[in-house]
Amino acid sequence: MGLLDAINPLGEIAVDVLACGPAASEHCPSPSSLRAAGRSPFTVIVDPQDDVRFTHTVLAAHHPAAGRISIHPTVGRGGRLLWHDILHTVAQGRPLRAPACADRGSAPAQEHAARSALKTAAVQRMTVLRAHRITWGVWADLMALHRTTDTDVTMVHHAELPADLAHLLRHCDHRILTTHAGVQALHPPAC
Repeated sequence: MGLLDAINPLGEIAVDVLACGPAASEHCPSPSSLRAAGRSPFTVIVDPQDDVRFTHTVLAAHHPAAGRISIHPTVGRGGRLLWHDILHTVAQGRPLRAPACADRGSAPAQEHAARSALKTAAVQRMTVLRAHRITWGVWADLMALHRTTDTDVTMVHHAELPADLAHLLRHCDHRILTTHAGVQALHPPAC
């Protein structure tokens, strides 16, 4: 993905929560203009009660050989740790084949390495738990990753959806699941 590649059909190259918030809602694109034919929408599982069944279902579906990975992220400042967690989950304990800078490099270098690893490993679905602890910028990066790669991204938000995040989601084709049955349908057990 180049620096100025569009992240949605409207030609937006970035989504900036600071410049685009609930006050500007009447200027947001219509959901129908963001639909991508043949592509699953970016998925958000809203789990305001932090139901342990949601987490267990997602973790039980982790099956890298089948193209499904589940990330229980290390929480820290910025997105560097999430990209690192993605790299290690894809590597499954094997030595990372990503550039050496990925372990200690900048967030963009780690993001690039994570994108490459997801493509190489043919990951079809990546589910990120504890998404309520992730910054808006990383959410926007993951929305772009979903839009520009063959990896379907699902975020599990273990809290009520804040207005700013709901607004950010209006900039991509997305769906929201709120039931355990919906989580089970999306995440079959690895067996």
